[in-house]
Amino acid sequence: MQVDTLVTGGRIVSPSGIVDAAIAIADGRVVAIGDERALPEAAERIDCDGKYVMPGIVDPHVHLGGGRPLAEIFASETASAARGGVTTVLQYRRSGTSFLDTFPPELELARTRMLVDTQFHFIISTMEQVYEIPRYAEQFGVTSFKFYMGGYEPGNPIGLVSVNDAVLYAAMERIRELGPHAWCMVHCEDDSLVCHLTAQVKARGGNDLAAYTETRPDFVEEQDLLRAIWLADLQECPLYVPHTTVGMAVDAAAESRRKGRTVVLETCPHYLALTADDPRLSAHGSGVGKVAPALRNAQHQAELWRGLREGWIATIGSDHVPIAKSGKGFWEEAPGFAGLATMLPVVLTEGVLKGRITLEKVAETMAYNPARLFGLYPRKGTLQVGSDADLVVVDMDHEATVGPEVTQSEFPSAFEGVPLRGWPTLTMRRGEVIFRDGKVLAEPGSGQVITKPEPDLAKGRNWHAA
Repeated sequence: MQVDTLVTGGRIVSPSGIVDAAIAIADGRVVAIGDERALPEAAERIDCDGKYVMPGIVDPHVHLGGGRPLAEIFASETASAARGGVTTVLQYRRSGTSFLDTFPPELELARTRMLVDTQFHFIISTMEQVYEIPRYAEQFGVTSFKFYMGGYEPGNPIGLVSVNDAVLYAAMERIRELGPHAWCMVHCEDDSLVCHLTAQVKARGGNDLAAYTETRPDFVEEQDLLRAIWLADLQECPLYVPHTTVGMAVDAAAESRRKGRTVVLETCPHYLALTADDPRLSAHGSGVGKVAPALRNAQHQAELWRGLREGWIATIGSDHVPIAKSGKGFWEEAPGFAGLATMLPVVLTEGVLKGRITLEKVAETMAYNPARLFGLYPRKGTLQVGSDADLVVVDMDHEATVGPEVTQSEFPSAFEGVPLRGWPTLTMRRGEVIFRDGKVLAEPGSGQVITKPEPDLAKGRNWHAA
């Protein structure tokens, strides 16, 4: 017997430990893991030379869209994902009308333009869309739905629509019936408070990142987080909270889980590594650090790292937003920045190399947990016999300064000019090398759309992130 590829000389990282072993790959899947001498011959050998081999990163929080045609964005930004070791992206789509009308052409574009594999969440804005949730699940296999409780005042630069509690309550009633990988996902910022505080800050002439953070302080997020947990408890609906920034969320999630509720927290690399008073961001002067929810302080950051260590924060998402900065006034700039290429190096630099979390925890929160939560496991999120051969080889000694030539994205990063260590040297997606030694090798359309949840080895919701 001969296999397609042998990945040798690597230190394989999983949530349960690190082992020195080789990986045999055939037809895009892992067929054996063990001592190289006991594995079959291969048409190709990849020597990792003692570097770490991690499961391909599964990014649960990606926005693809903006000022350029979607076909271009799908190709360019998933190339940046490949550079960063991300092999699967779960991307948000939104629609001003029914997804039954607008999503099919987007789905076809994804099938023909993506370089990495993808699954979808829908952003729900109206009661009419709420009523169609069962049809979205049946027709498209989409079972995770995001709602903005607030944070985006009318006329905001990206046209997001906040929903009231009636929409959220009615949606939870439907989402809870969709099965083990269905999630109500809530952006926790109170609408009225953000609008009120924004008006106050603008009236006194605030016009920078610090002023922006004053418009959405921590209690704005905390209030809506508690309300979302309360509503989800009333409806017995699983709750997923993306881009958590506040330390109190860690204890709130812990208390909820002790009571038997299903509350899952996600955070992002920029909340783990950047603060609102960062002088480098202020020097940019172009809204590069502008993001919703806003950047916090070192105290909140420390609590987020604790939440990761203890398992109360289950996932890390990039919240990748491919938008160019316009150079207009600060308030006119759209919030968000590119993050696919940097998410893994940021977590390795700020987390592993500073002793805040282990490599095993990185594999858990950036591959295993998101795959498990969204129905992709055991195909994704793990390196085991039968799984897709999605992997990333990481050089923990390699340092590079973030810039367009490194991220391979034309869109600005919040880490522009920051030296990071722990960069991928090779990314493999379903047995195909899609990035090696600085070059993206995959072609648009080689990524796959995964529209139905994979069968989970563990039935129901009895997963454990701690």
